[in-house]
Amino acid sequence: MHENALRPSENFKKMAAKSVQAITLFVATYIVLIIFTLALTAVSCYLGIKLMEYISSSVTFILGIGLIGFGFMILFFLVKFMFKSNKLDRSHLLEITRADQPEIFKMIDEIVLSVQTDFPKKVYLSNEVNAAVFYDSNFWSMFFPVRKNLMIGFGLINTTTADELRAILAHEFGHFSQKSMKVGIYVYQFNKIIYDMLYENESYDKVTRGIANASSYIGIFVLISDKIIGLMQQILVRVYQVLSESYSKLSHEMEFHADAVAAVTVGSKPLVDSLLRMQLASRSVDIIYNYYERKIDDCVISANIFPQQILVMNFLAQRNKLPFENGFPQVSIGYYNRFNKSKISFSNQYSSHPETDERIKRLNDLRIPVGKPYNEMANTLLVDQERIAEKFTAQIFQRAVYREQPSVQHLSDFEVDFLKENDQNSYPDIFNGYFDYRNPYHQFNIDSFDLPTIPSELSVEEFFDDTNLSVMYELKALESDLATIDNIDSQVINVKTFNYDGKKYSLADCRAMIDYLKGEISKKNGQLALLDVKVFEYFRFLAKENQIEATFKSLSIKYKQVAEEFTVQENAYLDLANATRFMHTSASKEMIKRKMVVVKKEEKKFKDCLIAIVNDDAYASLITEEAKTVLTEYLKHNYKYFGADLYFDEELKDLFFAMNFFGGVISERHFLTKKELLAFSAKLANPMFS
Repeated sequence: MHENALRPSENFKKMAAKSVQAITLFVATYIVLIIFTLALTAVSCYLGIKLMEYISSSVTFILGIGLIGFGFMILFFLVKFMFKSNKLDRSHLLEITRADQPEIFKMIDEIVLSVQTDFPKKVYLSNEVNAAVFYDSNFWSMFFPVRKNLMIGFGLINTTTADELRAILAHEFGHFSQKSMKVGIYVYQFNKIIYDMLYENESYDKVTRGIANASSYIGIFVLISDKIIGLMQQILVRVYQVLSESYSKLSHEMEFHADAVAAVTVGSKPLVDSLLRMQLASRSVDIIYNYYERKIDDCVISANIFPQQILVMNFLAQRNKLPFENGFPQVSIGYYNRFNKSKISFSNQYSSHPETDERIKRLNDLRIPVGKPYNEMANTLLVDQERIAEKFTAQIFQRAVYREQPSVQHLSDFEVDFLKENDQNSYPDIFNGYFDYRNPYHQFNIDSFDLPTIPSELSVEEFFDDTNLSVMYELKALESDLATIDNIDSQVINVKTFNYDGKKYSLADCRAMIDYLKGEISKKNGQLALLDVKVFEYFRFLAKENQIEATFKSLSIKYKQVAEEFTVQENAYLDLANATRFMHTSASKEMIKRKMVVVKKEEKKFKDCLIAIVNDDAYASLITEEAKTVLTEYLKHNYKYFGADLYFDEELKDLFFAMNFFGGVISERHFLTKKELLAFSAKLANPMFS
């Protein structure tokens, strides 16, 4: 049974010890505060009673009550967590029973027996691409056992094999299977209780505000108690940060242990495969949600989105040349991390789960084979799966509002329309997604087309291979890391240390790291700029060889003009968007008036660009008559947006319509012009081109 795989690691023991020490520190601090508060409460009660005894009046009575309540408010803040219950909303869940789903319960029975844990109190299905064990908890659940509930996402069952589902469920129960792990669960519950005490104070604040509003005299004591509680929170938060960091590191070890339990129960490969595919399965559901969000105006819905989930997932896999096994795409760690080239981390102190590639490495190192493979699709285990899927689908569409009774779209119609949309909104596959993130080279001079052409040693496949795409993804990661470290340097992100490429750095290293990243970004940009020129020359050569250089030149110049125009337009739009961002948050009247000056300044540039596209025939096909009417009305007014301490909602409505419409139109024209050039270039690269 690979017992060594289930033994707590030395790192787990170390992290568990640190967590216990942190809890001890917190408890000691808490006890000191409780003793102080009890003494304060006793003194305030004594003084309040004495005040009412010696001076008899309505005012002193209220002051005496306020003084007595003053101590109890602070005491209540410190003990309120004992009465708080964390109950998960189950309205979106579907409870299933052994009679309903015998095969699912048979699988759970086998897992429970194998990992030596308790059978869940209840089993639920949801529409998610996930599985989880959960339970309603409170302070007393640390001392009295609480039976766990199991939630299994239909979107997960729909995209896994039976072995993969078994491995995922074994992982969930693995958290509770070993006695040596109990300290981790205790730390988790303690961590949650402390977090609730420090940060979940909405109901407490509501009660104290109500008391304060009852009398201005009592309000004085509420204000004083708030100040004292604030000081206590500052002390407790500092101790909590120590516990939170140690718990986060401990939780990583708990995840590794749960993975080992799943591997021992089923084998390493099923959990590896499901972990890697889960991102693709979730992305497929998101794509479907976005698709039907665009169909709200057309009043179109689906009766069952889950066959569509598989269709979209397989489409994405085929487009990215992923292999298939047992009816499902096999996602490699390289593809999984294709878009995640970031090298920055915070010693994992802010995530409860370790990185997926680290989990997969450990699972592969275990090399535990699958005993008796069961590679049937997991959804075949469900009784009446179509009815369940339709129920969850109806639940999803209940959130949308339609102007009339929506029509149900069949799977075949969805497939045709989805593929058509994808073809319309994407660039040719031959470019391997390169131009999804970069624009064609357009820094040329018109005279460039008069220069001689030279055949390239590279093919179109080599220009857009994974090596060159990796450079682009690395550039995106560098830019993201630069923004993160810049935020650390300015303390927008409040951390003292961070890791970059496996090495630890402090706040004092930020400026040097920023300079380093800027240098790396410059290098990557240089590499890609050189590649862009080579690609441009490659297609110019092909155009000349096929005696259609004039068309290539015309399309290139057209794109150059649109791209340069788009840069100006986008900057005008973004400057106004940034200037108006404060309108979506609460702000003082003085701040609104100050910021409105900037809004009016940026709006002038925006209006100039908007007037230009409304009067440009090149945009005519993208602007409906209805939109043109609204835009014309907006352009002829000089709206103030704010006055007499109020926003003018109708004026803001026109402003934001104009901004949203403008952003959509300029992006659409840029996309269409770019696609026209790329589609022509793709045909040039096709050997069958004639």
